[in-house]
Amino acid sequence: MLPEPAPADPIRLDYALTHDDLRDGVAAQQRRGWVRWLVPILAVAVLAAVVTGLVSAEVWELPADAAAIVVGVVLVLAAIIGGFGVLLVRLALAAMYQWQAHLLVRGNPWLSQPVQATVTDTGIHLRSATEDATIAWSHHPFYIETDRSFVLLASKGLGAMPVVLPKRGLVEAAADPSQLRAMLATHVRERP
Repeated sequence: MLPEPAPADPIRLDYALTHDDLRDGVAAQQRRGWVRWLVPILAVAVLAAVVTGLVSAEVWELPADAAAIVVGVVLVLAAIIGGFGVLLVRLALAAMYQWQAHLLVRGNPWLSQPVQATVTDTGIHLRSATEDATIAWSHHPFYIETDRSFVLLASKGLGAMPVVLPKRGLVEAAADPSQLRAMLATHVRERP
C-alpha cells in the first residue's frame, strides 16, 4: 500500500478585489486561442477573394510576372489590415471586460470588501465581513494563471463567475506564487 502524501501547508491570501482583478478574471475566462488569429485570417481571405475575382473577371489583365507583385502587395495589405484588426479587437475586448467588471462590482458590492482566503488540500475558504464560504476543488476544476492572478473556473464554458485569487494577496512565506501554483496543479487542471 502506498503512503498518502502529507497534506500541504495552507496558503493564505489577504486582498480586496479591484476592478482590475475582476477584469483579469473575466478576460481569462473568455480568452480563447483562436480569437487572435481570426482577424488576420479573415483579412487575407477577403483580399485574396477580391484579387481573384478581379483577375478572373478580367477587370485586371495581368502579365505572368506582375502576378507575383500583386500577390506581394496583397500579402502586405493583409498584414497591415490584420494588424489594425487585431488592435481594434483587443481594444474592444478590453473595453468590454472593463464594463463587465464594473457591472459585477456594481451588482455585488460585497466583491470589493477585504477578503481572507485560505487555500488547503480540501479547497478554498473565503471570509469577508459579510460572506463566509468554502469552495471544494470539485466545484472549480479548471484554472488559468495570468500575470496578476490565478482564476478558478467552474467549467470550460462562459456561464459561471470565476474565482479570482490575486497574486498580490499572497501573505508572508507564501508570497511566492509557485506554492499556490503547485497547490492548484495538484487539485485542478489548467485550462488550455
